[in-house]
Amino acid sequence: MRFEKSVEIQAPRQRVWDVLSDIEAWPRVVRLVEVAEVVSPPPLARGGTVRLREHRLPEGLWDVTSWNAPVSFELTQRAGGVTTVARHRVDALDGDRSRLTLDLEMRGLMVSIVGVFFRKSTRNHLAQQAEDLKRAAENTP
Repeated sequence: MRFEKSVEIQAPRQRVWDVLSDIEAWPRVVRLVEVAEVVSPPPLARGGTVRLREHRLPEGLWDVTSWNAPVSFELTQRAGGVTTVARHRVDALDGDRSRLTLDLEMRGLMVSIVGVFFRKSTRNHLAQQAEDLKRAAENTP
């Protein structure tokens, strides 16, 4: 099961990347993120680990499975028979504009059961996260 949300942002790619990749600031930027902590030694890179908790979701550890600054990164979590891969990508557009794409893929035996219950909320969470990150990037000097 896969979900994707893209938004255009009136800010250069580097500014969007700076907001997106500052994961520990997410609770101040993204309304649905309650806890965001890098638990591996800095700097955050492939092989690192992040602790996240979003509104109405259990706290979990996410492995950084890809880190391609200033373009993209990927976080992966394995829990309860489901592997979830969260991809974050920033593409430069013409002028000082960018496109942020958030992609969430769930795989595993339990996806068909879990997906029924979380489909609508997952779409809503991605849309809210994208809009909050957009607002933060556009309002960062």
